[in-house]
Amino acid sequence: MRIGINALAWVPEQQAGVAVYLRQLLAALQAIDAENEYILYVARGAQGQADLRGENFREIACAVPRRWRPGRVLWEQTALAGRVRAGGVDVMLCAGGLVPGNLGIPAVQMIHDLQVFHYPENFSWAKRRFLTAMLPRSARAASLTLASSEYTRADVIKLLGQPRSRTRVALLAGDSRYQPTSGQAIRAAKDKYGIGEEYLLCVATTHRHKNVAALVRAYDRVAEAGERRCEIVLVGKRGSGHRAVMNAVSGARHREGIKLPGRVPREDLAALYSGATAFVLPSLFEGFGMTVLEAMQCGCPVACSSLTALPEVAGDAALLFDPRDDGAFAEAVQRITEDEALRTELREKGRARAQEFSWERTAGQTQTALLDAGGGERSGKQSRGSLMDRRTATHADRSP
Repeated sequence: MRIGINALAWVPEQQAGVAVYLRQLLAALQAIDAENEYILYVARGAQGQADLRGENFREIACAVPRRWRPGRVLWEQTALAGRVRAGGVDVMLCAGGLVPGNLGIPAVQMIHDLQVFHYPENFSWAKRRFLTAMLPRSARAASLTLASSEYTRADVIKLLGQPRSRTRVALLAGDSRYQPTSGQAIRAAKDKYGIGEEYLLCVATTHRHKNVAALVRAYDRVAEAGERRCEIVLVGKRGSGHRAVMNAVSGARHREGIKLPGRVPREDLAALYSGATAFVLPSLFEGFGMTVLEAMQCGCPVACSSLTALPEVAGDAALLFDPRDDGAFAEAVQRITEDEALRTELREKGRARAQEFSWERTAGQTQTALLDAGGGERSGKQSRGSLMDRRTATHADRSP
């Protein structure tokens, strides 16, 4: 079967979101599927960066600039269909964009989250109007919709009106490039960003739903009451709640212990994960929660919110707390800071938990959805991904 992948929204140099998903998915598909043919459609300027090594994988650079979003979306919704049909594609994976209404062939849509419906203030007026109108249409045009978690699957059914029978889960994993680093790399990262010996780490854009301002206040309360000296390091780009974060920092009594390096290179972030006393994620909303797994991969104990998809990802390998409860929030920060036995337990559980998630499983579930949508038959020479996915399909179709 000839499978197309709509990767027009892919910006390869990004460290999070769709960029990580596509990079990891493509590597895993190449590892499990030597039978089906794949064509990757990318925007101009993104070609040659997908590391396509399999003989059955190739890419087509489309005449649309990747960073001019209005132009890219217009081309995707009007001209992509013609390119795809001309290429003889049997089924399309829309990995980070919308399914064009004029596509004319079966399509599988991947939904990472439906943040725009829960926190519309994080989006411009134009983008908010566009997404809330187009996402339900895209779901109707899709033969199947994949969701990054059971929580997101329930959102797709409720908010997009997609029938349950046309939804599945394709669980993600952590970015495999985040692994424990050497003591020398940890020391270099600490020196580079002026970080002390012990610190809590949070990696999140400062959108309101990431709840970073509340984390600053919880840290300040714990620092006021406790004897243990521990800084907090807030990594991530500016978002809709950045002013609230800065106000919380300005009002903190222990603001000298709050470090704000902003965005950091991937190599430095791996070292910061590896050297942290603990990782804390207080989000009110996550469609999956990749940073939780990245911290666990690096051997960092995790405390995270008990809301939305995070319990699915963390399981019993993290200290869960309700970030809406100030008392429970502060208690969790204090426990993860002061209880060394708890951190040791979570560190070991976290390593094991992270290994339960794999991009090969994601690829297998995605491949099965594509073959089902396209009407492909599995021969006796089916790929490892198809065989593996038969063992995981039952889990993917469980009720949320």
